[in-house]
Amino acid sequence: MKVTVYCTEKNKTEIGKIAVADLHEPADFVTYEELRKGDGALIADHELVNTLRKDEAAGYSPVYIYFKNRLFDISQADQLVEERRSLVEEKDWSGAKDINEVLCDMDFLCRNTVNRSYPDFFQIESTDFCNSRCIMCEHYFTRNKDAQILQMETLEHMRDAIQLSRRINLNGMGEPFISRLVKQQIDLYVGYGNKIVANTNLSVLDDELIGRIGRDFEWLAISVDGARKETYESIRIGMSYETLIRNLYKLKEKVPHVKKIISMVMMRQNVCEMPELVELAHEVGADQVVFLNLNPNLIIGNAQDVMLNYPKTAQYYSAKAMEKGKELGVHVVAANAPDPGVELCFDDIRDELGKMQSMPMWKSAEEEQEMLKTAGIVNKYIETHDQEQNTTVPTNVRCSGVCDWLLKNCYADLHGNISMCCRNLIYRAGNVEKEGDFLSVWNAPLLKKCREIFYSGYVPEACLKCGMIESGELKYLTADITPDFYKDTALKKKQKQELKTLLGGPHDL
Repeated sequence: MKVTVYCTEKNKTEIGKIAVADLHEPADFVTYEELRKGDGALIADHELVNTLRKDEAAGYSPVYIYFKNRLFDISQADQLVEERRSLVEEKDWSGAKDINEVLCDMDFLCRNTVNRSYPDFFQIESTDFCNSRCIMCEHYFTRNKDAQILQMETLEHMRDAIQLSRRINLNGMGEPFISRLVKQQIDLYVGYGNKIVANTNLSVLDDELIGRIGRDFEWLAISVDGARKETYESIRIGMSYETLIRNLYKLKEKVPHVKKIISMVMMRQNVCEMPELVELAHEVGADQVVFLNLNPNLIIGNAQDVMLNYPKTAQYYSAKAMEKGKELGVHVVAANAPDPGVELCFDDIRDELGKMQSMPMWKSAEEEQEMLKTAGIVNKYIETHDQEQNTTVPTNVRCSGVCDWLLKNCYADLHGNISMCCRNLIYRAGNVEKEGDFLSVWNAPLLKKCREIFYSGYVPEACLKCGMIESGELKYLTADITPDFYKDTALKKKQKQELKTLLGGPHDL
């Protein structure tokens, strides 16, 4: 029996030995381009499984996954589920997580719509209370109405998933470090061998928290939506630029080993400061800067702020930021990464800059009051029109693989609702408190349907305009970003039409 091996260079020697010892055949090492609809056995290195997005393992039999000096036959998944259960009973969290990771590889290679594996990246909302009113966020108009914090009792219904995850993200709709229970919850997560990650505005940072960051955190993403004081404080209302800078330097001094990511939501108000933000990141010891596209909010009425309206300017400053990153050794990720075949000079963007800067940058007090009035009308509409979604349909946008959030990542809000992902909260699979079992919600009809659509080679309608797909940051998915990708979903079109009628007059929807 021929044994084809697709693996990293560093694992060739070990896999070659195992192929002879276990399969009694020498290994035929191939590159990705040399994979064929093959015959005989295939050994796929765990580290490269995510690249097999087009069902490249089809035709091989049997198929093995190599992970930590062991071969796993993908036809033996049921036995691995039992092995994982035994390891959990023994409280061998590391061993159980390893088996879960292999089961995840099997789910992916077999194109399973019902996952045997639990997510290994679990985002659990700590609070939806925030101490900032950012001009692009719903806190701008909700003003923390009905805000709550995650209760320990809710976590009991997710304990089985927490035990098998590797990383816990503390974020939801609020600032995690202002929750009075967040340190207790970090202790719970860490007790099961998890590393912690979080997005924060870094307004709260005491010595105890710094100690936990240094001991328990894998990375920390800090939202900095302006390199200059005036811009930053005008966008992130209620925040202090001086406090931000002071806390950034504290992290540099006291936890230099923890990865720090600076993130900015690009909009016309701050796009010109992209290169300056990279410089700031370098000064405070950040490893990476991520620039994200703004998703417009119909209540805020900020569609004119979106950089998709000013593509040349977005590309120009993205290129400048990436050049600065190369110069300073800071990794830069930009949603509007410049086309390598197009070079823009400042003269090319003058018209767009003029258009951007001809409009007021910030809302007046009167406009904010009008926004709050609109919010009241829209909220009443939402209360009487159940917008929770539990299904979706394919689009004609082609893709390969599956979204990480349907395979390895999961989002739970502070009430125990499991959503499709961290950015598509109205698409809910179910509630762990009501179901009493995490895995049944993880394999609810909505998530099964989404996996089926992705694996069939199309992007689900619910995932149009997704910034994670657009930026190419997903590990298990590639997609063709065509004009159709930026279309509104049927639900969004319906909402806009009904709200235009309800609000009356011209509105930026």
